[in-house]
Amino acid sequence: MATDGLARTIRNPYQDQCGSFARWPRQRNWAAGPIRNTLLPTGRSPLDMKNCLIVRSGRLLVQPVGAVIFVLLVLLAWPGHSAAEPHPDILTAEQNRQEQLRPDGIHVLDGSYVLNLGELHVNITNHGLIGSQYTQTLPFSSAPSGQWPGGSGREYLWGAGLWIGGALNGQFSVTTGQPERELRPGASILDTIYESRENRVIRPTANARIAGRRPPWGQADDDNDGLTDEDMLNGRDDDGDGDVDEDYGQIAAQMFTCTMGDNTGLVRELYPDHSPLGLTVVQRAATYETSDAEDFILLDYEVTNTGFSEVKDVYLGFYVDCDIQRRGSGASNPDDLAGFYRGAVRGSDGSFHRLEIGWMKDAAADDPLPGVFGAMLLGHATDPLEYYAPHLVGVQSFQIFATNARSIQNGEPLADNERYEQMARQAIDPDRSVDKPGDLKFMMSSGPFGNLPPGRQLEYRVALVVGNGMDGMLRNALRASEIHRGRYLDVDHDPNTGGGGGRETLVCLGDYPPYTTGSDPIFDYRYAMMDEACIGSNPVFGYEVINPGALFTAPDGRLCIYVNADNCEECFRRHGRECTVENGLFWVPSESDFETGNGGEKYVPWIEFTDFPPQSPSLRLVPGDHSVELFWDDVSEYDPDPMNGHLDFESYRIWRIGDWIRPEGTTEEAGPQSVLWGMLGEYDLINVIPGGTGGVANDQNLGRNTGLEEIRYLPVCLADPGFDGLAEVMQAFVDADVSNHFLTRPPLRDSRGAVIPGREPFLPWEHEPAVLDTFFDVTSRPARRPPDLVVAKRGCRYYHFIDREVHNGFQTFYSVVAADHAMKWTGSGY
Repeated sequence: MATDGLARTIRNPYQDQCGSFARWPRQRNWAAGPIRNTLLPTGRSPLDMKNCLIVRSGRLLVQPVGAVIFVLLVLLAWPGHSAAEPHPDILTAEQNRQEQLRPDGIHVLDGSYVLNLGELHVNITNHGLIGSQYTQTLPFSSAPSGQWPGGSGREYLWGAGLWIGGALNGQFSVTTGQPERELRPGASILDTIYESRENRVIRPTANARIAGRRPPWGQADDDNDGLTDEDMLNGRDDDGDGDVDEDYGQIAAQMFTCTMGDNTGLVRELYPDHSPLGLTVVQRAATYETSDAEDFILLDYEVTNTGFSEVKDVYLGFYVDCDIQRRGSGASNPDDLAGFYRGAVRGSDGSFHRLEIGWMKDAAADDPLPGVFGAMLLGHATDPLEYYAPHLVGVQSFQIFATNARSIQNGEPLADNERYEQMARQAIDPDRSVDKPGDLKFMMSSGPFGNLPPGRQLEYRVALVVGNGMDGMLRNALRASEIHRGRYLDVDHDPNTGGGGGRETLVCLGDYPPYTTGSDPIFDYRYAMMDEACIGSNPVFGYEVINPGALFTAPDGRLCIYVNADNCEECFRRHGRECTVENGLFWVPSESDFETGNGGEKYVPWIEFTDFPPQSPSLRLVPGDHSVELFWDDVSEYDPDPMNGHLDFESYRIWRIGDWIRPEGTTEEAGPQSVLWGMLGEYDLINVIPGGTGGVANDQNLGRNTGLEEIRYLPVCLADPGFDGLAEVMQAFVDADVSNHFLTRPPLRDSRGAVIPGREPFLPWEHEPAVLDTFFDVTSRPARRPPDLVVAKRGCRYYHFIDREVHNGFQTFYSVVAADHAMKWTGSGY
């Protein structure tokens, strides 16, 4: 289905002809975050979507009014919606030759990948850096670095990055994403950044045939192979099934995925004093667009030892350099404060969340920025196959560094051995006092995680969060923690896995270092309380220790058992303070009280149980004299809710902002802040909610019930006598494409210019490609079940709205977004 068919084919109202427009690309999003309002349907604001356009209405300097319509400024476009095939996993000879001529690989250096659906806009790279180092003159420095609110020119982040420390062959080393960029992409053209939005791949090549559904949403097994999320976004066939990226897992509404390594030729050349650890890092950066989750971004790292030697005593950490100030204000001033927050905050479900946040704020003497910026540890994978150390969960080291100071004087460590020492300090620096601001950085770390042998993987998850004052930042941090907490799910649909009773962790014989007696140490633990830090020195409690008869044979032949390895964490969630022998809080719940693992065997983070409005339509603008016409398609009406799979479209909302002056230091991609937009109108379906008691009807209208007919638009070429017969020819072609192979109008000629057999009936209209696109888009095909299996094709419809209150000569921004009706699906009806 070509979602931008109208944009390629609508009639120019100032020209008496049809199909005068070439293919109209989907546009870059301006900013993000829904505008809060009291209207009934829930939905996105104009800033949430990728269809925000800008025009200047009125007359051209050299032509009379009404002679030619024009768009004065159009943003850099996304690739058009196409039926492009997935990237090949084997490069052509020419591609290999080009790669040999480009030793720096496929670095993204233009600042074109910005998380901007939320209010916190952050530049993402595939060379270690998070942010854009906005005071520099690098190619990507004009991109929003950590801008909040989006479009304001107020920056809260200069640069940040992952730190990985360990010992390799007896030598300590720390691989950093910042301040050195010791993580780099490979040399392949596939080693770029991949963008996906709302389960759809957008860049580098749009592909409508793959999706990013993941548990717990329906059809999470996108390719029906019994696995979920096994084929990450990297342009390669990871699971060997012949398809590429067909079963990746989408995090949040907008996600960037890239793969980096610390042992590339360029890393070794740029940093000869650094000893690579032989690691590969998959980085996922994501943001939400809903109003309660718009002030943070998520960073999900998978660190894998792809070298040949074991990395010992591994630490994972995150480094932040803020330089909080307004863009265009000159050189960075040493006027920031930094500190660390650790506390228990009760969430919306009544349980406590452990918040561990390194933060910075502006301490300028005059007009400081109001936000507090934080980097929060959300979670990391403590490897049950290594030394089990519950006391090492969370942030173990937080260090504040001052610029222009030596390492021994609280300055920034520069050598690998100094950085490793800071990661392993097991100490928390005190908050900077208000009378001692400076040009500060900080690093927080967790570990050690034991040893990382070749092939083993560690996970590390961080949120960058901002809010008005400390209280506002903590509120947003709590929401990020709630989304990250996720749950355990039965993804393999096997009741024998997961253990039941909150037993979520698989342990096997040989996982733990054997005692000198030769007995496997797992037999000294209780299956329901693997973590004994909070249950005393000689617990009985009726829970048996693990015995050989409780083990089962795993598919790989090992003898294993599922245990509850986080019972002390569950105790913390209940009480809001650490449950340890030292603090005197012992908690021994019944199995029904276990809070994790009851749902299954696999932990799935990043679950947001909230309303998901439909995607916004593709939009086209036609400026005129004191007016602008808006045209869009109906794709929003057929976008199922990812939570329940049902269509819940309710209305279209039309937004505008005019006479806006761009703040200094913002880019064209940023656009106006969300609070500046105003809604021109809303057109919604005619429907009611049945109600009433005692036999008295009390039906309630769902919205304004305007209907959509008032804005319905029929492309002029469909009724043009010059195209008589084309509808029948197109219908015959569409009917013959029973598998829905063609997502866009098929080409008529091959690469040599010869007519493709079977396409001869289209030749009379070959000179009107935009018209052919329109006829293809509106032509439908009903589905039929076996034995004559036919895949349905939906015919597209279009809409039209005229804004007649526009000032000539001024930039005006528009967006059309979709809303749904926030009603609960019970399984049989709403």
